[in-house]
Amino acid sequence: MRKEKLLVTGGAGFIGSHFVDAALKAGYAVFTVDKLDYCGNLLNLENALANRSHRFLKADIGDTDQMREVFKSFRPDVVVHLAAQTHVDRSIDDPSVFIQNNVVATQKLLEVSRHYWERLKSVRKERFRFIYVSTDEVYGSLKADEKSFTLNCPYRPASPYAASKAAGEMIALSYWRTFGFPTVVEHACNNYGPRQFPEKLIPLMIERARSGKSLPIYGNGENIREWMYVTDHARALLAIVQKGRAGATYNVGTGDEVSNIKLVRALCTLMDSACPGLFPFDQAISFVADRPGHDFRYSMDSRQSAKELGFKPAVRLIDGLHKTLAWYLENDKWLDSVRSGQYPEWMKRYEEKDAH
Repeated sequence: MRKEKLLVTGGAGFIGSHFVDAALKAGYAVFTVDKLDYCGNLLNLENALANRSHRFLKADIGDTDQMREVFKSFRPDVVVHLAAQTHVDRSIDDPSVFIQNNVVATQKLLEVSRHYWERLKSVRKERFRFIYVSTDEVYGSLKADEKSFTLNCPYRPASPYAASKAAGEMIALSYWRTFGFPTVVEHACNNYGPRQFPEKLIPLMIERARSGKSLPIYGNGENIREWMYVTDHARALLAIVQKGRAGATYNVGTGDEVSNIKLVRALCTLMDSACPGLFPFDQAISFVADRPGHDFRYSMDSRQSAKELGFKPAVRLIDGLHKTLAWYLENDKWLDSVRSGQYPEWMKRYEEKDAH
């Protein structure tokens, strides 16, 4: 029996690598494309690279000729598009990189995918999907007492990152409305877990705490996020691969909302137990100037999507934090691999913020 084939872009990144692992375990053949920029890491694919059902190519999805060859040789049944620049702070520093990667390159990939799909026959053409992995940030910000975002909410992206994802999403959906190209969009809440590049909140706090440095938090730390353990997200994406309707959009969340300061303090408590220092880690917390356009709260009503997909998160936030901390404490090889290149330069940014 022929294995269904998934083409995964950005598969050497954080979410991408966990999805690749889940897809291989579920019996799919997977072709991973990643250009291995600062947050793409082949160590993330250590298990996948040893699997005979997996292939990897270092390539830019914006390289039309290379992507045509990938489609021609691999002949995927589904594209799961995860390749993106994702960090809000970086998008504030240089929006152009985000527009190029998240908008322009996405449109080029869509065009290659559409021409490939148009040549498919019967059942394979009907089954084909292009899954665009977006973010809850496209909806903008909520107040503490406002209802969660629904699929009918207007888009109000605040950062260049969120705007670039919203733009890529609109282009993808336009291919469905104009060409009938079977696009599916997913909005995910904040992910966390093993292999996340330590510019994001949770791994950044772990890395800095272990190094005896301050733990900088924007503003007063009361900004609220909804959190999902990364393997739960991988399971949700598999459900979309299997059940996603062409032209549909899905909100995938957990309901686990918590303020940044509460999250960091909980993490400090876990670290006090797992790797005690000279003083409680929460004494290293410092508050720095808020970033421009900092959304106050994200929260999605994902009940409708969960019902249609048959998806339910399996990992509670406190359990996921335990798992995440344990992984970072046990994987110095991985951490050493990211302590080079752009990462030290990025860390200087936090040193400078903390110094003021």
